[in-house]
Amino acid sequence: MKQKHLILILIITSLIFLSYYAAQPNIKNLKEQVSPTVSVYPSPKTLNGNLSLIDDNNKSVSLSTIANNKWSILYFGYTSCPDVCPIDLAILNQTVGKMNQAEKLQVVFISVDPDRDVGKLTKFVGRFNADFVGLSAKDEDLRKLTKALGVYHEIAQIKQRSSHDHANHAPKADHTKMTMHMEGHANHAPKSDYLIDHTASYLLLNPNLELVGLLTNPHNAKKMAPALDLILETLD
Repeated sequence: MKQKHLILILIITSLIFLSYYAAQPNIKNLKEQVSPTVSVYPSPKTLNGNLSLIDDNNKSVSLSTIANNKWSILYFGYTSCPDVCPIDLAILNQTVGKMNQAEKLQVVFISVDPDRDVGKLTKFVGRFNADFVGLSAKDEDLRKLTKALGVYHEIAQIKQRSSHDHANHAPKADHTKMTMHMEGHANHAPKSDYLIDHTASYLLLNPNLELVGLLTNPHNAKKMAPALDLILETLD
């Protein structure tokens, strides 16, 4: 009798484990379905710290408050970017408009140029979508955040004047890097008039503020919308 009870317990336990694993998302299959539009990590990457940011009033705000338990797409840029940032934000707006799960997603634009951008961010992102949030961070917090996320940004005129030094201290190659060249501009521009080289990928975070994947160039709204819908449906 005891042996029968033991066998029954083993069967029940096995069924529970099988049910649990069957309910887990198949990450490998998901990666194949959304590639190459989205590069999904095998497991989410935890970000250390509270990701402290600032708004247009220079007041501290946490990313968790802004995300409000939603998925997030972070895009790093700056308001005076002549071409890449406006194009990428317009594509994000088109993407959200095509999504079925858009209500689960918050787009956050984070300026890598706080000295010039704080006070302009809400107006800037509002040109593309009223629901987008524009934030920045104090220099040290911005450095920590971009390092944690693998985001590259550098003032182009300093890069032009210190090309030898940059070659010796350049960060490791990052497939999310997107460079905007400024030929002949750096040596003649005033200090307040400069361009910034920066990562131009979209970073996808889950509601736990873990980095789940990257959307690298070329960005295509028709491809990104169904890919993001599938990720949110599968992993939410």
